[in-house]
Amino acid sequence: MAVSPRNPSLGKPSAQALQDPRAQEEAARQDRHRNEDLADACSEIEEELEALKARYEMYFLGIERREPVREREEMKRRVAHLKGEFIRNTGLRFRVQTLHARFLSYERMWMRSAREREQGTYKRDLARLRRRDPVEPPAPAAAATPSPSKAAPPPPPAIPGLSEAKLRALYDEYLGAKKRCGEDVSRFTYETLARTVAKQVPELIARYAAKTVDFRVEVKDGRAVLKVLPRV
Repeated sequence: MAVSPRNPSLGKPSAQALQDPRAQEEAARQDRHRNEDLADACSEIEEELEALKARYEMYFLGIERREPVREREEMKRRVAHLKGEFIRNTGLRFRVQTLHARFLSYERMWMRSAREREQGTYKRDLARLRRRDPVEPPAPAAAATPSPSKAAPPPPPAIPGLSEAKLRALYDEYLGAKKRCGEDVSRFTYETLARTVAKQVPELIARYAAKTVDFRVEVKDGRAVLKVLPRV
C-alpha cells in the first residue's frame, strides 16, 4: 500500500498564528512561568548544596560518623537534570552553569579528602592524632614541677547577624534534632558548630547578596540538617 508523503507543514504554527498577538502573549507568559519555576528550583538546590557542604565539613571534622554519599549522589542527579534543561534566559542560564561548576568543585574536594582520610593522609586527621598522642621526653624526677594548666580554647569568632544567644539556641535545637534522629552527638559541640557557621556565613552573604543569613533546623531523610535562609 502506498504511503502518502508527509506534509512538512503539519505540526508547525502558521505565519498567521505567529503574528497573532494573543498567541505571542500566551507564549511569553508560559516562558515567564517556566523561568520562574527553574529559578525556584535553582534556589532550592543552591540552599541544599550549602547544607550538604556543612555536613561534609562536620564529617571531616569527625562530628558526623557517616559520609553523606547518598545525599551527594542525589544532589549530583538534580544538578545534572537542571543543567540539561533548555533555558532561554541568559542570566538564569549563567546561574545554572555557575551552580553546576560549584558542585563539581565541591565534589572533587570531598572525594579527594575522603580518599586521603581512608589512606590516613588527611591533614586534619593527622593533626588530631598528633594532639591526641604527643611525644614528650620524660622529665627528671628531681626537677618535676607542676604542669601548667591547659590553655582554654579560644572563643568562637563573631558571626555577622547571629548573636551568641541566637547561635546557642540554634545549637540546642540542632542537638535535639540529631538525638531524635539517633545520630551520634558525642563530638558535636557548640564551639564546632560556631566555627563551621562562622566560616560559611561570609561566603553565603556574598553568594546571595544578602545582608545576613539565618539557619533553620530541618529533618530530611531521617537526618537533621541546617537550611540556609538568606535575608536580603
